[in-house]
Order: sequence, then structure tokens, then C-alpha cells
Amino acid sequence: MNLRCFSFAALTLVALSRANVCAGSPAFTKEAHGDWYVLAAHQNNKNIAADKGTGSKVTITADRIVWHNPEKADVPLLDATCQRSKLVDTPKAKADPNELTSTVRGSLCRMQDATLAARWKITPDNDVLFVLVQVAAFKGNRNGTYSGAAPADVLIICQRKPIPAATKPDPDGDANRLVGRWAVLGELDDANGARTRPQGHVEITAKEFFKRGSFKAKAKPEQEGSWKLLPPQGTRGRIDFDFKYGIELNQGRSPSLYAFFGDDLLMIVYPEGGWAKDAVENQDRRPPPTHFGSDGSRNMWILRRMSAPSP
Repeated sequence: MNLRCFSFAALTLVALSRANVCAGSPAFTKEAHGDWYVLAAHQNNKNIAADKGTGSKVTITADRIVWHNPEKADVPLLDATCQRSKLVDTPKAKADPNELTSTVRGSLCRMQDATLAARWKITPDNDVLFVLVQVAAFKGNRNGTYSGAAPADVLIICQRKPIPAATKPDPDGDANRLVGRWAVLGELDDANGARTRPQGHVEITAKEFFKRGSFKAKAKPEQEGSWKLLPPQGTRGRIDFDFKYGIELNQGRSPSLYAFFGDDLLMIVYPEGGWAKDAVENQDRRPPPTHFGSDGSRNMWILRRMSAPSP
């Protein structure tokens, strides 16, 4: 399918979903029903699913979403009973077609049985679920519709297939595993998922990387540079990116972390700035992240290996 046809199909899907979903419809349509597995989940600028929560299960029925606690089966992290909200467009933006009102419980909720907002979507190209559940009264301005930057919001990103355990970093073997084309399942900037768009992908060669937002052969990369692997940092691999362009404030060295989950799922967290004053010019003083997630100075790629194109 070419880009024009893909864009038309995506727009048609959105139009039909808005036309067919009304206030009396189930909160979650059938495409969302069943079990999903957590890739990442952000709240208050932190990936609260890092380590133990990655691969945990989310179950969705027509009017309910449950994020199961992998450590306490009898106390879910989130349990929200949902119904459709009336769609109200503003002069600046259309209402989300899957805007919900939810009654929330669980260990992540400050107040049990509070009635708050929620919304969800499934990406059209990679079948990835984004769910935002508000767990407290929100104050201030959100930095995006699907964002886990605020303490009141929990943004969960899931895929259908169970997620393998993270593999131990191996710089020699990982250097070969990194090479290939990777579909962007989720891209987080300031814990905001707005950069996640159809056709987003990262190409990694033996020495360079290219992040593109289109499959067009002549599409200019949004980000590019070179890379090398370093000795691991605990359970995470270390990868140094050298950006030619594509990160805010300061180009150059971005000491980053990565993790493989099997051979075909890869997550990378890279700083885009926020350096101490002495590290702005002296790039060797830039430290790698201490947390495996996105916040105000670190971005996150969630990548799935793409099949090789047909000859």
C-alpha cells in the first residue's frame, strides 16, 4: 500500500470510528478486547513498568480495563470501569473518538472509586494499544493527549503478544542483533507518545542509524548519526549515539541505554539534553540515564524488528 492509500485508509478509519461510536456504545470495541502485554507505562515522568512491570498483563472487556499486578494478584495496579463520554470538539482540536469516563480502583489510585477521564487507541500499522487512565484530579496543562508526564495520568503502551524476558547485555553479540530495520511501536518524548506515527521506523547499520517517519525511499531522516556499544550498566546495555541532528539543544554524544527482549523487540532510552553546564561542551562528561524511561530530558524508542523486504 502506498503512502497516499495508507493515509486515506487511516483517515477513513478515524471518520468511521467517530461516526459509529456514540455515547451508548461499549467503552472498548471488540478489536481491543482480550489480553495485552505492557511494553512501557509512564506516570509522573517515570516508566513505572521498568523491570518488573514490563510484560505484565492488561485485560480489556467491553466496559472494563484491568492492569494486573505481577507481584500481588489480588490487588490490581488499575481496575477501571468505563463508559463512553460525549464527544466535544474544540476550535483547536477534535475530541478523541475513544474518550471515556471511568471509575478507577487499584494501587495506583490515590482515591478509590473516583470518577475520572480515560481514553484509548490502537495504532493502525503495528497493532499497539495506547491507554491513558487518569488516577487523580488533574491540575495544570497536559503536554499531550497520550502523555504520562503528570502525576495524575498513567499512560500504558501494550502489544498483543507476550513479551520475552530481557536478555543479558552482550556487546559483541548485540552489535550484530542491532543491525536491521525496526518499526517504531512507541516513541516517547517527555513521556508523551505523540511522536508515535504510522510508518515510523529506525534503520541501524554496522556504524550508523537513521530515524525516518516515512517509507519513501527519498524521505530525509528525522534523526541520524553513528553509534557504538560500551560495557553494560547493570541489567541494561550501553550504546553511545553521536547525533548529527535530531535532538534538542545539543547535538553530539548521547550516552544511552538499551534492552533486548528476545531478538525482535528492542527498547532504547537516549538523552536529548539536560546536561550539567560542564557537560555541554565536554561531551565525555555526559552520563547515561539512571532510569529506563522517558522524562523531560530523555526519550524512549520501543522497536520491533521488521521483516526483510521481498526480493
